Amino acid sequence: MPLLMCPNCNEGMQEVRRNEVHVDVCPKCRGVWLDRGELEKLLHSAREVDAEYEREQASWMRQAPSYGGQGDYRHHRPYKRKKSLLEQIFD
Repeated sequence: MPLLMCPNCNEGMQEVRRNEVHVDVCPKCRGVWLDRGELEKLLHSAREVDAEYEREQASWMRQAPSYGGQGDYRHHRPYKRKKSLLEQIFD
C-alpha cells in the first residue's frame, strides 16, 4: 500500500528519486507531491546545471570557428537546447 494517495484522483502515488530528492508522483494524473525543502533542493540543482551549461556555451563560443561572409551557413551546427533539470524530472 502506498504511503500517499493522490488528492486529485485518489490513486496511490509512487516515490521517484531524482538528484538526491524523493518526489511522490501519481502514475495516473502525473500529479507531483513535494515534501518540505524538496522544491528548494530541486531549484538549487537546476541553477547549478544551468550555470554549468552557460559556462560550456561560453567556452564553445570562444572556440567556435568564424565563418565566411553572410551567406556561408553550410557548416553551422544548429542549436539544440538541453532540457532543464525540472523538465527532466517531470518528463
